[in-house]
Amino acid sequence: FCIAALLFILVMLPPVTARAQDSETEAVHWAYASFLGTGWYKLDNSQQVYVLRIPPRWNYRESSIDDTGARQLGIEFHFPLTFGLHKLEDVGDFVDFDNIGTVSFDPGVEIEYPVSGRWHLRAYGHLGWGKAHDSDESAWIYDAGLKSRYGFKQGNLDWAIVNEVFLAGYDGNKNASDKLTGMLAGLDFSYPIGSRGSNAFKLNWDIAYRWYENDPSFLHRASAPVSIEDEWEIGLAIARQDGPIKIWFLNFEHLGLIYRFNSDGSFRAVNVNFRSPFTR
Repeated sequence: FCIAALLFILVMLPPVTARAQDSETEAVHWAYASFLGTGWYKLDNSQQVYVLRIPPRWNYRESSIDDTGARQLGIEFHFPLTFGLHKLEDVGDFVDFDNIGTVSFDPGVEIEYPVSGRWHLRAYGHLGWGKAHDSDESAWIYDAGLKSRYGFKQGNLDWAIVNEVFLAGYDGNKNASDKLTGMLAGLDFSYPIGSRGSNAFKLNWDIAYRWYENDPSFLHRASAPVSIEDEWEIGLAIARQDGPIKIWFLNFEHLGLIYRFNSDGSFRAVNVNFRSPFTR
């Protein structure tokens, strides 16, 4: 049920469009798909790439700090499974094994440290393995990083400064290896809307800028790469005030959309927004 519901949401989204760049640029390896996340990417020549990332999580313990300064580390385990698809027009395209171009599994852990009541740090790391369906190519995949969130409160408005440094890479079985590094800076906001009580909601939104040190070429064959050096994102979502949104047996921090684009306008994307930039 959860896979079908997520696929339905993704199919209803408009495609990502981007401008093809110099064909000599090396395209980002498929092993980065899990790090880059779920998306529907389309070039001007109508060639398309689909990535579906299913990210089960187990929140083992929440972070906390009491009035005496005693701290408890937050621990969260991740089990993301990522598929690269040739097409995604209906649910049948996902269950058709021949449509799956790549698959990867890269479990990891995130540890959150409360520096103070306002300031939290979150370190994460993933290590896994992936394979291309139509060849014998495979790769070990990894990513790691450190996030920071410093919060403020002004009346009913909660907002925060969010920063991140990250590293992602792969080591393939055909003597191919690469790494991707960069950083993020953004603002995260939350404001209550509607009545209070068990049915009260809040509006969450964020704006963030991500810079890539390696100028990656996104998710396409080298004959038509899409190279970008930075990325903006604007996220908007609805959340419950008294806890996560529950759908069947799944819990979501919030539900909404993210619009992504780069500075020169050659890259645009729309993604489903389930979590804030700090916990995503």
